[in-house]
Amino acid sequence: MGREPIVPRLGRPPRVHLWHIGCQMNDADHLQLAECFAEIGFIPDVALEDADIAVLISCAVRSNAEQKVYGKFKELIPWKKARPGRAIALTGCMAVEHGSALLQRMADLDYMFDVREPEGFFARLQSLHGGDVDGPVTMPASDRLLAYVPVMGGCNEMCTYCIVPFVRGRESSRSTAEIVGDVRRLVDRGVREITLLGQNVNSYRDPQTNTGLPELLAAVDAVPGLWRLRFLTSHPRNAVPQLFEAMRDLPTVCEQLHLPVQAGDDELLRRMRRVYSVAEYREKIAVARATVPDLALTTDIIVGFSGETEAEFEGTVQLLRDVEYDVVHIQAYSVRPGTAAARRPDDVPLAEKKRRLNHLLQIQRGIAGNRNRALLDRRVEVLVEGVAVDGRAYGRTRQGKVAWLPAGSARAGEMHVGRVAAANHWQLDLDTVSSAA
Repeated sequence: MGREPIVPRLGRPPRVHLWHIGCQMNDADHLQLAECFAEIGFIPDVALEDADIAVLISCAVRSNAEQKVYGKFKELIPWKKARPGRAIALTGCMAVEHGSALLQRMADLDYMFDVREPEGFFARLQSLHGGDVDGPVTMPASDRLLAYVPVMGGCNEMCTYCIVPFVRGRESSRSTAEIVGDVRRLVDRGVREITLLGQNVNSYRDPQTNTGLPELLAAVDAVPGLWRLRFLTSHPRNAVPQLFEAMRDLPTVCEQLHLPVQAGDDELLRRMRRVYSVAEYREKIAVARATVPDLALTTDIIVGFSGETEAEFEGTVQLLRDVEYDVVHIQAYSVRPGTAAARRPDDVPLAEKKRRLNHLLQIQRGIAGNRNRALLDRRVEVLVEGVAVDGRAYGRTRQGKVAWLPAGSARAGEMHVGRVAAANHWQLDLDTVSSAA
């Protein structure tokens, strides 16, 4: 979908700038689109000032994300007009949700396409720029140590507040062989940690064999050169003992489980259509912790959902205190048009939403601080991701905790073990660092 752009003869391969916002799936889409551009002979991921085409990978989950996309688009208009032949493309969830209406609202938008079915977009680019390309270009060695690999798209859960099923569609899993092939290519280019992605990743089913996420984890774990493996995002309904056993038994799989609960009251969960009770969720957590030593738990919580009473909110407070998560992502509810919850009144005042959000944040800061301080004097493994201007290296533990190493002790891409000398709710500080090799 798009207009008929003016395409000058460049005499060289076109260069593409990619920008994304939103969830990890969009990060993975960014990487996949870069690969696709390279395959048709375009140069992907260049700086904006050097680019001929700018691609915006949009997010529609929250109105704030949409506004940031519109803001970025406005910034691109002077860039486009500064040199004839430049073009702007938009994909991602906004393209699916709003469709051709965006072409009317965004007069300088040249292309719009569905990131799930980009073939038509790339075929059009090939026809327009065929004289400037000379076969596929080689993707350079990756400068990233961490990468996301989608294993499935869409979601069948239909939570009442969520627009994902409408913009990403129904669940559709990729084959294990295809996923393992992607992981091998990334590892060959220098990636050391992979996160397998799906809106509901633990409902993954291989379309040929019908095997699930535990079997997929085992297949990816066997890829030579892979150091760490994670997965996002799990739904409590499909968090089964076999998954926890795979986390315990497979060497690369990290001891971190992200299991969104959203609320700590059964009636509130029913209105959200989360299809589990608080007691069932607590039992899942108990089994996971009993199975996986040193497990770190993270979750998502929504405050101020339609009709949320003070008593219902207190159920969430109590769950937070009882489970003692390592990290909690908290959002104030905002209505998304087209969802089932949009038919309900958004009746919790904004000031009350903010109060509840800040109350949970304060509680969680104390919990996270206590959990991190429990690691004092213990040795933890860190994959170093970078070095700050003061020379200190930083990275994450297998449990996903941010850790800082002494200045001059490590370089990006190295694996080290160090003693936790200090800790707060956000990070760990290590000393007596040694190579993990």
